Amino acid sequence: MSKFSLEIEEDFDFFMLGICSHIKDYRLCWEINKDFDIELSKDSDLEVISNGELKSYSFNIFEDNSRPNDFYLLSNKSELGYLIPEEKRCDYFLIIKGPIDEDEEVDIIKRLNASKNILTCYPIEAAELKSRNNLIF
Repeated sequence: MSKFSLEIEEDFDFFMLGICSHIKDYRLCWEINKDFDIELSKDSDLEVISNGELKSYSFNIFEDNSRPNDFYLLSNKSELGYLIPEEKRCDYFLIIKGPIDEDEEVDIIKRLNASKNILTCYPIEAAELKSRNNLIF
């Protein structure tokens, strides 16, 4: 009897930003909603199970799927660890799925960096992250 194997290649075709901020996620969400005229709202938590340990990590996620682009704000920190451990300096990730051009990316970064409650914001290439599979939801 022959064996078949299925290899699935994940698609990381989205724009991702790392955000450093000391404010709570719901407050950051409110500011992003106001600045970008979107409606991020709390969704059920993102559950990640560690491969090496038998622990389940829970991360807050806010989303808005009512536009041509889907917006997601994810917390990088939980009580037990990080969603993306190689980006420990980030408090949050803003992920935008859908068509977006380079000028829009630059504009989003400028607008977020102009916020008084965001210390810094920078683009992250998700496909290059070691723990990129944690971003599949």
